[in-house]
Amino acid sequence: MSGAAYMDQRAIVQAYRHLYQQGLKVVNYSTPSRHVLLRTLRSSFRSSSHNDFDPQRIANTLRFLQRAADITGLEHKIVKNLMIVRYWEQPQGRKDLRLLKGLGIDQRESSLRRDANEQFNLTLMLLNESLGTCLK
Repeated sequence: MSGAAYMDQRAIVQAYRHLYQQGLKVVNYSTPSRHVLLRTLRSSFRSSSHNDFDPQRIANTLRFLQRAADITGLEHKIVKNLMIVRYWEQPQGRKDLRLLKGLGIDQRESSLRRDANEQFNLTLMLLNESLGTCLK
């Protein structure tokens, strides 16, 4: 492995660790959120290539997460909603059916959920473009 490739790999690992550490601070190490955070980070880092790594976007994301951890303001609400949406995107057991039935939503109406998730992801993409972050 060449020196430049080793440094690049090391920077990616450091970015992963910093994002995970700062994300844990934002969610206050709460049980469902920390597992969702870990799953999201793992899938993001595994699915993207080394060419997609942008240190400036990582730095902007870390600053965003730092603000979210410091004050329960708009940044914290964005991360909280992101964790909730990613939690409900996971495959669920009976809990999902009971909750949806209690709300009066038919499980077979998955188009509503799919459309809402699609709109959320588009909004998140625009937020990432405007802030220069890499939230997923």
